[in-house]
Amino acid sequence: MTLRTLLYGGLAAWLTITAPAHAANPCQAAPPADTQVLTGDFDGDGVTDRLWVRRQSRAALPALAWDPWNSRLRRNAGVAFMLVIDRRDACTLIQNRRFFSTPIWQDSPAPLQVLPHDAPQGESWKAFAPRWRGDGILLGSEAGIDMLLYWDGRRFRVVHSDDTP
Repeated sequence: MTLRTLLYGGLAAWLTITAPAHAANPCQAAPPADTQVLTGDFDGDGVTDRLWVRRQSRAALPALAWDPWNSRLRRNAGVAFMLVIDRRDACTLIQNRRFFSTPIWQDSPAPLQVLPHDAPQGESWKAFAPRWRGDGILLGSEAGIDMLLYWDGRRFRVVHSDDTP
């Protein structure tokens, strides 16, 4: 593999994950009518963003999705569930097959909650996420312990608190 191949592959991946809203992506299509849509300033730019759950058939959506648990882009091949974050100038798909396959994520509504950056509950999370920008997204887990999905200024990350079941 040459340096040129790596550079072009990285550029293609970056363009896919930060595709403008007018490009062919789930944000362009918008959420289905019966889908819960959460709003907040998830990237801290002062503009309201939207978040929803995308449930799909096993057919692959022709896009890459960000896996913040492993800090890598993944091909969306056969994954039936992901989060869609529609930011002003980008559409980000969040996916982790293992996390989102637990039974709690099959329920409706999904265990999601917006955590404003300046909320009192947010203060305890700042110790675990010092580069946190904008509003966070609390992800429910089977163990009953939330995880924080947040924007660090460059990408979305996931952090766990030190609580254990």
